[in-house]
Amino acid sequence: MEQKTKYESIVLMGKITCGKGTQTAVIKEQFGGTMFSIGDKMRELTQMDTPLGRKVKNAYEEGLLAPNWLASYWMMHALLHRHGDDLLIFEAVARKPDEAEIFNEIHEWTDRPYIVFNLDVPDEVVFERSAARNRDTVDEHKTVEKRLEEFNEFTTQSLEVFRNTGKVVDIDGTLPIEEVTQIIFSHLNA
Repeated sequence: MEQKTKYESIVLMGKITCGKGTQTAVIKEQFGGTMFSIGDKMRELTQMDTPLGRKVKNAYEEGLLAPNWLASYWMMHALLHRHGDDLLIFEAVARKPDEAEIFNEIHEWTDRPYIVFNLDVPDEVVFERSAARNRDTVDEHKTVEKRLEEFNEFTTQSLEVFRNTGKVVDIDGTLPIEEVTQIIFSHLNA
């Protein structure tokens, strides 16, 4: 049986390997809705032998975030055209401050309540989890360093945009998965 929440958008943010994907899957299982991931969109494009696909593949393999215009396009399309009435569970969306401002503006203008969960993990845990996961080139040490640099340069500012609106719940991402889930659910059920 699906649980209900007052939120129409749920955002999971944090560094690589913090548990965003794991928690997104658990939230979707319990609350339904549609999962949306910029990372998944990037990985899809890397498989396309097109000028855009090749450019995205190079950026992805270097550990760079999606350009603002592309990430914002995907985000706006999901919110305004494709899934406007659905519960949307976003994994790592609005990772640059301009994107966070657009995300917030859309939600305020459409009266769509949202919440942001920031799963915080130290850099050493990121390196350990990336080495253990070894999913693709993104988990290589050099790429992880670049992704952490991108997080510190951009995503920390996005979190501040959301924090200034009172939307962020900071969670220790090193806690056991079940404890992180309990904290998230306590906010979703409030």
